[in-house]
Amino acid sequence: MNRPIAIAGAIIASFVLGLVISVSGPGAGDSAPYPPIDLPAAATQVWFPPLSDYDTGGEPLDDERFDALMAALEEAMTAEETLADVEREATVHLWSFFRRLAVPTVTDEQKARVSAYLTELGWRHPEHAEAISTNQRHVDWYAVPSKSPAPMSSVIANYTYRDSFNPGGQPFSDAQIDGLLRALDAAVGIPEAADAFARESRTHFTLFANRLQAGLVSDEQHTRIVEFFEELKTRHPDAAGAIDDARLRVESFTPGRVAPNIVGKDTEGVEFALEDYRGNIVVLVFSGEWCGPCIGEYPYHHFILEQYKDEPLVLLGVNSDGDVETIREAKASGKAPAYRTWWDGHADVSTSGPIASAWGVTGWPAIYVIDEEGVIRNVRNTRGGNLIATVGRMLMDLRMRGYEGPAVPVPMTPAVSAPTGEGEGGSG
Repeated sequence: MNRPIAIAGAIIASFVLGLVISVSGPGAGDSAPYPPIDLPAAATQVWFPPLSDYDTGGEPLDDERFDALMAALEEAMTAEETLADVEREATVHLWSFFRRLAVPTVTDEQKARVSAYLTELGWRHPEHAEAISTNQRHVDWYAVPSKSPAPMSSVIANYTYRDSFNPGGQPFSDAQIDGLLRALDAAVGIPEAADAFARESRTHFTLFANRLQAGLVSDEQHTRIVEFFEELKTRHPDAAGAIDDARLRVESFTPGRVAPNIVGKDTEGVEFALEDYRGNIVVLVFSGEWCGPCIGEYPYHHFILEQYKDEPLVLLGVNSDGDVETIREAKASGKAPAYRTWWDGHADVSTSGPIASAWGVTGWPAIYVIDEEGVIRNVRNTRGGNLIATVGRMLMDLRMRGYEGPAVPVPMTPAVSAPTGEGEGGSG
């Protein structure tokens, strides 16, 4: 998504206050079910011409299709469901409208008509005039041609996921897993997204997987999640690949799962594997010298290396710089911590290397804390002082288990094998 469309999404999403629903629900220990997800009528019905009708490849939008779009917007904005709750419905309608203007070239005359319509809409709904005026001032941003329309996830996610689904690092309750599955099912099931399910659902799959990283999923809950994804494939066989990718993230990269092995070359071109460090607590850091927040974590990593140098703890990096010399020089100067690092920046887009892609990393730094048995234990709150506290606590737990004698191993569901990170790793 290009920058204008991203900004547009933020503006549309802020059309009214209170979009993010924070419904009081059962706690982590409660098994009471969450109520069904209550989506706006604007998301549960088809209101506009097919999105594919407006994929002109950047060519000008003819007046016939533009007129049809304007007529559909007027019908949507005057519908009984919309007038019953303008604040709730208008946001989704406007986003559906504007995303049809994201790919074609929109003429100045057409932009003027949209602007005039929004002015008139403000007169009809004076209590929302300020928010509508904000959208009017940014019509030019919405109409900048891009390769694809912005996904509906920009607004639908506001109505699905709830704060009460977050167990705060504790085990998920069955009710919370049920609520998350209901939210995902509702988000990917809206008619507006049906024609391009794989593309439209990608953000929701990512949001779902990220939310599972906030707590521990039991084996029984994990089975329910996998069954949901398999059932989803029967509904959308053309999107089986995208659904399998989402399932892989759930099966392999959430707390309580055994981390998939990584095999690749380090910054000196020497191949090594994540499993080589089994028996140690491992802090796995996805970063790059291009990333300011990543560099901001360096002092904490230096501290951990020094503070716990005699402990069964290792830091390992996955570097996404496009030129391996960048990270080599940073390590040689002492700026970057001297822990062993896979160089993953050898893809056409350096942040889309095989390791980062296999682990579903979309934001840097991404830091995973893995226990001595290879099980992912923490993904959230692993920056700065929180990381130091986490590894200190895990080392203490490891020492206590040593004092108490061998622990009875806890069965863990093996993770699905992920693609390796093999590639050109520099000279060596």
